[in-house]
Amino acid sequence: MQKRSLHISTTENHQTPVFGWLPDNEAGYILHIVHGMAEYAQRYEFIAEMLVGKGVAVYANDNRAHGTDVQDARDLGIAEADWFYKQVQDIHIIIQFLRKEHPGKKIILLGHSMGSFLCQRYFQLYGNEIDGLVLSATNGKADPLMGIGIIVARIQYKIMGRSFRSGLIDTLSFGKFNKAFKPNRTTNDWLSRDEKQVDKYVADPWCGFVCSAGFFYYFFKGIRDAFDKKNIRSIPQNIPIYCFGGDKDPVGLSGKGFLQLINSWKAAGAKYIGYDLYPGGRHEMLNDINREEVVHNLVAWMASIKNDGLQITNQHFLNTFTGKSQ
Repeated sequence: MQKRSLHISTTENHQTPVFGWLPDNEAGYILHIVHGMAEYAQRYEFIAEMLVGKGVAVYANDNRAHGTDVQDARDLGIAEADWFYKQVQDIHIIIQFLRKEHPGKKIILLGHSMGSFLCQRYFQLYGNEIDGLVLSATNGKADPLMGIGIIVARIQYKIMGRSFRSGLIDTLSFGKFNKAFKPNRTTNDWLSRDEKQVDKYVADPWCGFVCSAGFFYYFFKGIRDAFDKKNIRSIPQNIPIYCFGGDKDPVGLSGKGFLQLINSWKAAGAKYIGYDLYPGGRHEMLNDINREEVVHNLVAWMASIKNDGLQITNQHFLNTFTGKSQ
């Protein structure tokens, strides 16, 4: 396996950190990962190693205000103005870079959690640039309190300043996630059924930080745009889409919000959209106890995208590409 570490000049000459894990032999597919909130790209290295062993070249970038994008850990989660759309543009530029680096290869984009919402909006704007979209731990059902959250975040941002960390919004947004898993062993039991993975997250100083009010303000606005019916109707109809998540994931509203996305995008005309909703699974299916199954199904889905056209041939997915989700 070959490893790469580079910086790509993206929006407004921002130097975006990008990491790569490549097979020694020619890769069959190129997968780019956009990580979730309060984590970072190199957390995906052991998953990348699994995928590289199956002939997939994997890249991942540190999102703005995450991982090596900051010079000091004290700056984690402190977002700049309009960071959501700048990050969407960063993804756009990274995909163009990967096209040049790997001509003729299928380029697949995977977004997890926060990354999935960035990728939803990216897909609405630039979806024809990629050969497939994967959304992990995603949601398509708007929170009725989203509008209030935007107002509160904006007030805190304007009054308290760019660096103010919003414990209130963090608690309102994530504090309820762990309640479904009582008695709680940690504050992050909702992430995975694998206790070792949860403990690694808790012990990692680059994970689990509270983001700034400005971060939440632009994030909520970006999600609202991604859920806008007009924007959903702009998704490419012929690009294959694959979603996976756990049916106990609070971000996906225990499957309800996850399936809302599937049905909304089908209604918008998506012809090739399949999914796996894993029973008992929590938020990070790539870190859950059945991760080998999850990776196997992800690779099988990629292999079902044939070079001679957009065909879904793998029987595992055929029954999810037509009809209404259950």
